[in-house]
Amino acid sequence: MAKPASEVLRMVVETAFAARMLVSAADDRIVYVNRAAEDTFGYSSDELIDAEVDILLPSRMRALHRELRQAYYRSPSRVLIGLDRDIYAVRKSGAEFPVHIGLAPIQDDNGALFVAVTVFDISHHKEIERQLVERAHELELANERLARFAYVASHDLQEPLRKIAAFAQMMERALERNDRTEAVHATEVLRSSALRARELVNGLLAYSRQVSTPPRLERLLLRGEIEAVVSDFSELIRQTGAQIVNEVAAGVTVDADKAQFERCLSSLLSNAIKYRKPQLTPRIVFSAKDGDELHVSVADNGIGFEPKHAEAIFEPLKRLHSFSQYPGAGVGLALCKATCERHHWRIEAVSQLGAGATFTLSIPHGETAAPRAA
Repeated sequence: MAKPASEVLRMVVETAFAARMLVSAADDRIVYVNRAAEDTFGYSSDELIDAEVDILLPSRMRALHRELRQAYYRSPSRVLIGLDRDIYAVRKSGAEFPVHIGLAPIQDDNGALFVAVTVFDISHHKEIERQLVERAHELELANERLARFAYVASHDLQEPLRKIAAFAQMMERALERNDRTEAVHATEVLRSSALRARELVNGLLAYSRQVSTPPRLERLLLRGEIEAVVSDFSELIRQTGAQIVNEVAAGVTVDADKAQFERCLSSLLSNAIKYRKPQLTPRIVFSAKDGDELHVSVADNGIGFEPKHAEAIFEPLKRLHSFSQYPGAGVGLALCKATCERHHWRIEAVSQLGAGATFTLSIPHGETAAPRAA
């Protein structure tokens, strides 16, 4: 036997995915809720029916919404609110969440006004919107960094390119005069200038990839990552006699992009070895300290730098010393900074001239796992 239309309609409302309720305009009390409303707000139907609709609103918004409801009752219509402003509802737990609300007036046989209310929880949409805004901001920052880097790189490229042009002419004249000594000298300068230009270009490419590639997170054992990086530097460590101390406990983990994180650690280790003091055995200590955040530090006993340079050293191609003293592309610390920014970490350097330096990565616990046994 077919069910009455009213029963079918009730079942449609009852099983709807959206939270639906009926509110009396006479006293602002709820007279009906469906199951989705119970699930959405965390109340049972017994708790909601005959309760004032204000219990579903944040306390700070209740006075304003009473005024808006009275205005709506005077001129009721079908309307969807929340499209032009942020509206929030509140669960039984006290947790607020963003909503869109549909209103439709209904009159009973006696002319009493009720309002059919549909509440759409848009938390998921807001989270997607937040992520898109965050991503757009990250891309904007990345573009700014790349623009600065491209400007500095183009400026720095002028030196090797100028040398290449000048010494190419010198070689041409030397060959015309059959001056072997000058030709050999010009060849050496051409080769070193070309290598310098290639190093700068490779640095530009590496930096551009780093700032534009989103990290792919995986759980890493911090001590093991440090050991792997140290192993990669084994020959340089042997040549310099550097002492590497890994004080990180075996069970500490971090959620990071493996390749980017290892590149950052490599940059810090390379930096510590490069800027060692002459006639002093380099000593580099890796450590991790847990607190409000996980702090991963790399400390050395090298030449250090003046505190006023603590921010500038992370700029691409920034140099405190000449290329002849300390060769390199000048992008290592910039790559490390970019890695930290992409992971929403922080990095800072503390140093005094002649007293070594300590670089510390501050990693929020939301980005790490609690220490555990390996």
